[in-house]
Amino acid sequence: MVTARGNLAFDAALRLLKQAFDTAKEKEVNKILVNCLGLTGKLSTSERYNLGAELATYLRQGGIEPRLAFVGKPPTIDGFGVRVGQNRGVITEVFSSQQEAVNWLAIWPR
Repeated sequence: MVTARGNLAFDAALRLLKQAFDTAKEKEVNKILVNCLGLTGKLSTSERYNLGAELATYLRQGGIEPRLAFVGKPPTIDGFGVRVGQNRGVITEVFSSQQEAVNWLAIWPR
């Protein structure tokens, strides 16, 4: 599980998620829960688009295929970046509670 706190910023979010993906690949983990409930603020629509697109490219280039669950609430997390990733083949979803995310991740095989 990755926990993000503080004010949401594009560069910090990109860096944190890339680190999480690299760590998951190193430890051979394919399920990642990103808890964003401690974040405040929001990204612009273009930043959300770019975040989803850049992370999908990073995963593809790195040969990483995680099941990725985000937990958060609007306006900080609205699911747009997740949809961008889904449109690029990333298996990801957004949830409003950690338990929902855990349940979703549990349906996927290791």
